[in-house]
Amino acid sequence: MLGKLAKKLRLLGYDTFYSSKVFDDEIIIMTKEQERILLTKDSLLAKLAQRNNIKTVNISEDDELGQFRQINEKVSFSRFSIEGKISRCSICNGKLSHIYSDRVIGKVPDGVINNFKEFWECNECKKIYWEGTHTKNLQKFVLQLNNSKLFEKVSH
Repeated sequence: MLGKLAKKLRLLGYDTFYSSKVFDDEIIIMTKEQERILLTKDSLLAKLAQRNNIKTVNISEDDELGQFRQINEKVSFSRFSIEGKISRCSICNGKLSHIYSDRVIGKVPDGVINNFKEFWECNECKKIYWEGTHTKNLQKFVLQLNNSKLFEKVSH
């Protein structure tokens, strides 16, 4: 499954659909209608998608850096950054909006309100985000991505 990859792509601002409860034929229809790129570890699904002229990345890597490399070979990412204003909800893929700290009282632990000043809320599921340790970990990953050979042109 590619759930962790989907969450990272969303937090990096990429519109990413992910569900483990959708049948292959539904994935093909939706991907084609919405002109999405299919990321999958299922080689049979990848072949079906390619037969339907869907841009497909058949992920074989298990580590996230390798997965991003494989995607970049087809998509050509730009440099990455993590910002609340461009991130998407890691749960539902909704867009995030800045929200004032007085609006999150009762929705997040008091310690969070006391220690953080900036908050974002998902426009869809209303999940609240702030720049906690998960953000620091993601920033480390972004630094690793940006410093990797990911952006060097691959010659075949």
